[in-house]
Amino acid sequence: MRDLFLMSPPGRTWALRGRANFRSQQAAPVDAREARREWLEFARALESRGAVVVALPSASEELTGMPYAAECGHVLAREGAPPLFLLPRMASPHRRSERDHWAPLARRMGMEVVNPGAGIWEAQGDVATFDGATILFHGVRTDREGLEAAARYFPGEVLRVELREPAFHGNMALLPLSAVDRMLVCPEVIAPPSYALLEQRFGRERLLLVTKEEIRSYATNGLPLGRELLAASVLPERVRALVEAQGMRVTALVMRELCEKGGGASRCLVSHARLELERVTIPEENRLATVAARMEAEG
Repeated sequence: MRDLFLMSPPGRTWALRGRANFRSQQAAPVDAREARREWLEFARALESRGAVVVALPSASEELTGMPYAAECGHVLAREGAPPLFLLPRMASPHRRSERDHWAPLARRMGMEVVNPGAGIWEAQGDVATFDGATILFHGVRTDREGLEAAARYFPGEVLRVELREPAFHGNMALLPLSAVDRMLVCPEVIAPPSYALLEQRFGRERLLLVTKEEIRSYATNGLPLGRELLAASVLPERVRALVEAQGMRVTALVMRELCEKGGGASRCLVSHARLELERVTIPEENRLATVAARMEAEG
């Protein structure tokens, strides 16, 4: 099994369009060249750690949300069958056509593509896994109808967790640190019955609490790879110390354009799957080396 990450680089004229989160609403204009450099540095960091990046450049400069690939879809590995690629149903109008670009790539890779068909479901931004359970989130962008439409494709134990603002995705409320058997959780943005469910299922001692103010600095939006957490450099120092106290190493990534202005940290930039790579075909034009060479040639 290998870590595979679906990603999409910012275009040469990338700009903030929807401004649909608390960072981007008041942010200064982004520097597209610097955003592309940040993206490429992060993607190469993933491959240097043994992961495989599949990159899909946007076919249109209007699709400014595509770099935040956590919402591109969700890959489900299946024993004895091709992986399933579960398409999103986005709330923001300017992001709804993104799936029309991701679906053909998933098919070229040999995946079975499925549309949940109802409600709003923002894909991996509202999915987490921990201790053999899948956690699906709803309540801010993803709605209950969309959650239930997607839930039928997830095997095994599924927990439903209701969010509250300012968390607009589950990855702003909870981050599994599976390598050390802990989760970062912000109780302030989880409905009390849902938080009680998390305590009951996983045990209070496994939940490391962070605050609503800390999630505004991406306390739960880092990307764990084994015992390393790749986090935006704005990660609060208290949270960094909390994670390191569990025996993990925190690597800080400067993402002034993609994160501090655009509003998405390292976890938001990827759709992550654990796959047997022989079950998929990666087109050469979507390998990171090919995309990176093109980006560097474009400047």
